[in-house]
Amino acid sequence: MLDLLAGRKLDALRAYAEQHPDFLNLNPKAVVMDLAQTYHTWISECSPKAIRIAYRFHVHGYIIESVQTLLSPRAKAILKSHHRLLNPPADSLPDKSRTQLNQLLAFSQLLREVWEWKEAFSHWYDYSPNIHVAKLGFTRWCQQGEGIEHEVVQSALRTMRNWEEEIVNYHRCRWTNATLEGRHNRIKAYQRRHCFTRNPRCYKNGILFECNKRRLLG
Repeated sequence: MLDLLAGRKLDALRAYAEQHPDFLNLNPKAVVMDLAQTYHTWISECSPKAIRIAYRFHVHGYIIESVQTLLSPRAKAILKSHHRLLNPPADSLPDKSRTQLNQLLAFSQLLREVWEWKEAFSHWYDYSPNIHVAKLGFTRWCQQGEGIEHEVVQSALRTMRNWEEEIVNYHRCRWTNATLEGRHNRIKAYQRRHCFTRNPRCYKNGILFECNKRRLLG
């Protein structure tokens, strides 16, 4: 972990780059981030040659949200917490959970279609062997979504098409932000222990040490 930035708005990010010329010399091969336009604009300015990759976890969240939106109140009331079975890949579920999933999908043919669309997206992420096949598979997946007549699905599909290049770029080097998400958890734990630290500099240095101590201590 190299640094903590003071803000997330584009002006603050640009100011950071101007004040830290060493940042511009990093010359990364790829940068993984969510779908916030601000970050993509900033990285395209600072590292125009870098591959910009949409973080898989955030992208997949848009599709899972589409499935959850279609779940009727009656289905949620009957299955209660089991409606979360719609989120993970079906082949990762034990037999009992698969039975519950089939019961859930039986409430609506539309729900089953959107769930199958979600499953196809997971399959595309896991099994596209190269960037060429990934591009073709993404196009087919979008076509599958176009056949589902529901505003939530069509809204998610527009988002996916707008970010097609960044989403497909995952298959160029298959990088994720998993390490960064782990550091977020470390930062949250540090904040709980040091919520009364008054000195901003000490607070920042403490976070940097917490996230890098394994490397620093060797």
